[in-house]
Amino acid sequence: MNVRRLTLICTLVMTLVWACPSHADIYVRKGPDGTLHFSNCPMGSDWKLYAKESRPRYSYAQYSNRKYSSSQYDTLISAIAYNQGMNPTVIKSIIAVESGYNPNARSSKGAMGLMQLMPQTAQDLGVIDPWDPTENITAGTRYISWLLRKYNGNLSLALAAYNAGPSAVDTYGGIPPYQETTEYVRNVLARMNGGG
Repeated sequence: MNVRRLTLICTLVMTLVWACPSHADIYVRKGPDGTLHFSNCPMGSDWKLYAKESRPRYSYAQYSNRKYSSSQYDTLISAIAYNQGMNPTVIKSIIAVESGYNPNARSSKGAMGLMQLMPQTAQDLGVIDPWDPTENITAGTRYISWLLRKYNGNLSLALAAYNAGPSAVDTYGGIPPYQETTEYVRNVLARMNGGG
């Protein structure tokens, strides 16, 4: 085989390899003799999806515990809060109590990111990457805004529901008698009033 032909074949192979998507979906097609052919890089329209790769909804890479200052997030939080009709001070206070401004915080219960979104809440809010500060703050702000509307502007009840869940607030007809929740509400309100 001459060098020119070998170079052409190598170039073609590399082009096909780089053109393939970097996922592991498996495709199948039936050859003229009835033989099934499988590939993760189908070429042509006669290939049918055989098995779809299961992709994780969230990326759970190793995250550092580095915390950032509130001033590093000021502009982002203010823009998101105003967009959602919220007071930025409320959002900043929630973030301070929830995660201490650590975008990679993860609680023992599985809450994620700056506003400590629970996986189900994040999913319900359409969050793709709960570790992304913009997505996390946007979703958390939207959620607390919804809770405020649900509880007719009563911030204490909205905060209690953010911490313990709306069903707990509804069951008790107010702030549930959980130490964690009562301290949470007190701490967020104290921060809002410059006491935390």
